[in-house]
Amino acid sequence: MKNSWKLSTAILALLAMEAAGSPALAQQAAPPPAPTPAADNGIPEIIVTATRREESANRVPIAIQALSGDSLGKLNVTNFEKLVEYLPNVRTASRGPGISSIYIRGLATDTAGAQILGVAGVQPSVGLYLNDAPASTPGRNLDIHATDLNRIEVLAGPQGTLFGANAMGGVVRYITNKPDLADFHAGASGNAAATKGGAASFGAEGFINVPIVKDKLGVRLTFYSDHQGGYIDNVAGTYRMPWDPGGAGRLPTGNPLLVQQAIQSCVGVLNCVATATGTSGGFKVPLRRSISNNAFIEDNYNDANYNGGRGAITYKVNDDWSLEAMSMYQELKTNGVFDYAPGVGDLKVQQYGPNTLKDTISLSTLTLKGRLGILDMIYTSSYQDHHSVQQADYAKYANIGLFMPYYNCDRGVYYAGYANSASNGQTCYSPANSYKVNDRNRRWTQEFRVNTPADKRVRGTFGLFYDVNRIYDVTQWNYVLPDAGFVYNLAPNPAVNQEIKAGVLPGAGFVNTILRRDRQYAVYGEASFDIVPDKLIVTGGARYYNEKAGMYGGSSTSFVGGIRQNCSAVTTDPATGLTSCVYTPLATPPTVLGASSVLSSRLAGINPTTYTGVLLKANLTYKINPSSLVYATFSEGFRPGGFNRKGCNSASGSGGLTAAACSANRSYAPDHVKNYEIGVKLGLFDRRLQINLAAYVIDWRDIQIAAFDQNISNQTFVSNAANARIHGIEGDITARPISGLTIGSGFSYNDSKLTGCSSGAVAQTLCAQGVIAPVGTALALSPKFQGNIRVRYEWETGSGLKPFIAGGVHYVGSTITSDLVNANILYGCASPYTNCGVNSTINGVTVHPGDSITNLQNLFTQPSYTTFEASVGVSKDNWSLTVYGENLSDARPQLFTSANDGEKRVTTSRPRTIGLRVSYKM
Repeated sequence: MKNSWKLSTAILALLAMEAAGSPALAQQAAPPPAPTPAADNGIPEIIVTATRREESANRVPIAIQALSGDSLGKLNVTNFEKLVEYLPNVRTASRGPGISSIYIRGLATDTAGAQILGVAGVQPSVGLYLNDAPASTPGRNLDIHATDLNRIEVLAGPQGTLFGANAMGGVVRYITNKPDLADFHAGASGNAAATKGGAASFGAEGFINVPIVKDKLGVRLTFYSDHQGGYIDNVAGTYRMPWDPGGAGRLPTGNPLLVQQAIQSCVGVLNCVATATGTSGGFKVPLRRSISNNAFIEDNYNDANYNGGRGAITYKVNDDWSLEAMSMYQELKTNGVFDYAPGVGDLKVQQYGPNTLKDTISLSTLTLKGRLGILDMIYTSSYQDHHSVQQADYAKYANIGLFMPYYNCDRGVYYAGYANSASNGQTCYSPANSYKVNDRNRRWTQEFRVNTPADKRVRGTFGLFYDVNRIYDVTQWNYVLPDAGFVYNLAPNPAVNQEIKAGVLPGAGFVNTILRRDRQYAVYGEASFDIVPDKLIVTGGARYYNEKAGMYGGSSTSFVGGIRQNCSAVTTDPATGLTSCVYTPLATPPTVLGASSVLSSRLAGINPTTYTGVLLKANLTYKINPSSLVYATFSEGFRPGGFNRKGCNSASGSGGLTAAACSANRSYAPDHVKNYEIGVKLGLFDRRLQINLAAYVIDWRDIQIAAFDQNISNQTFVSNAANARIHGIEGDITARPISGLTIGSGFSYNDSKLTGCSSGAVAQTLCAQGVIAPVGTALALSPKFQGNIRVRYEWETGSGLKPFIAGGVHYVGSTITSDLVNANILYGCASPYTNCGVNSTINGVTVHPGDSITNLQNLFTQPSYTTFEASVGVSKDNWSLTVYGENLSDARPQLFTSANDGEKRVTTSRPRTIGLRVSYKM
């Protein structure tokens, strides 16, 4: 990687030296244009590069929303969660800062649990860019603090030809301010806020721009530090592995293995009834030890801290050529969790271990811009190092984990041949489990692009793109207990630890040491022809992509013999009569964990895999006048395919799948969208009114969905599971009816529906078992209607003061959280009891082999919600002061609901917050 970076730097230097002697045929390099003020109180234009050319956002035949840096400041947007409120067709699935996925136009189905995003998270459906550097990551998109930005561009709909993979829902681009080579600038702002029932928040940010050699060499430095106080309380509680006997007409509930053992104990027993201590058939409920969270009780414990900065330098070689370098670094640290448990209380949870995240981003770019003859050229190389270390409480996975009794309990509880055996122990010990994720995303991209003159009747943009993206995942689940005989500190199995060479923590029961590597190159272009000059334009585009995906390493596990000590004796609990093991050392202690999944053999013959294809685009635009146009577009997008760590529990078939289907489930293919769109952009009344509307139909095929179905595999897998279509309309309206008054609004309507299951055996099985939502179900996180209205009025007094008052309202319709209804645990035959494969009746309920005995809910309905905000302030000369209020009604919107750990948890907005911001610029 370092050699590649040096090579690209050398290429740039050679091109720059050659350019230094070329004639002056182009305008001098300059920072990206700021919003253009419109005469006579019109709406300012924002210059964007959505088509890889500089054009006004309102004159580009694309559904695009652009917020200038000035607008971001006025709206108090500092992170993506806040930005989404002003983007009516954008949603997120988030479990807190640094753990989110972005969706546009309803192209969403849900996201996997945070602990396996690096290896089992689907690729993003929305491309995220910092300037020209792609920065998308499965489930952990860069949570960049928005400061000193020129603008944010949000391109809706597939942008496959110009932006490639992962842009099938759209693209979000953060465009930073570049150095000004002419003048010195500096600025700073401070912020403090109070949240209802929560802790205080405060922060500061600033920049300095210095022209070192006037009109030749300049630098711009940016810094920020932002502390966001917590508002969720970790309250007192106790917890143990769950069990409830059910009752007349109801099955027992609790840990799935305990439930299954109870049901199997009733085979051949008349009037079998579950009780708090067992069943009349002989099943004994194990002694389940409790834990408390006294050491972790804390009010307002979900705080977040953003610290970072950015440096940029521009060297103008001559009038035609310039060299730009930019480097940013950000450290995000969080404590606690950012989703609360409604079953515990409003903004309350019960967590039994530490929850921390340290997320660091280092991203650098080197860009050469210039002109040769009539051609504008740009070459950009970027390198990204995104490192996330997350530790989280995992105690409540014992609610749903089919294999948790193996790790936490004596052999007499979990092992079929010894269930209820007093001599093998009948105790489940402390469920104080946790996991630690160590993900590192290293990405190197290069892009070379050429633009022909924009004023010609025939013009085009053509480019080459190369990308190497590596995700290193070391995730360990720490849930083996010394009390249960696990006392050996073991290394990962050498067979699965080749690429990363990772160590493990004491207590590790399952470990991923996996390298996920994607390499792609692409050739792309778009060309336009003026059928009628300045009136009727036709555009065609295509992108050829070659994507090579690979996965290496594997998983290590303690789920093998010879790792636990011997149960040499037992002690009896006098209250229950149940036994606990006394463990003694093995004669030959183990040194390594067992090999659960060795990808070199499991994926033999298919790893790596190359995907190739061509994405197309066609557009017809009619310019009504210089300020208005209508257009029609066809466009395509895709996401790359990939591999699963473990397609099935058994290679010979599991969960009703054949051996061939299990073999096919080792990998998944790309999914694709086709978009048919018409739009209109109207600049009216001397640009006092701007109306942008787009209507579209999207066909989404072979949707990649991450599923945790323990009947098929005890590891989350991705499958091309379903097809869907979306009918939608979106728009934004901005008006300046009188001097100083600006009214802005945006809305979207999406009628999204699953149209059926994909043709693969896994998809058909998931549908037959009711895991995939039925045909006609809406796509996840896709409200039928959402919109916002914001109003700002500002004026100037005779003394030169410029007061303002502003307000806004945001509405989001009801949604569902996932298109996986549930992941049921089915009644099987893994018991010491005879005839366990036949029907069993317990509490009067007859259970057949293959029936669902434990329902793991995935799909929740999230009600519609409305939030309000307001601000007042004043500015004079270089100073400004703003008082703002957010979520003024103190609403509890369900932004994202999940039950990944067997407990319903809800991500919500920060409660009512009142803040003060002071700024100075010179």
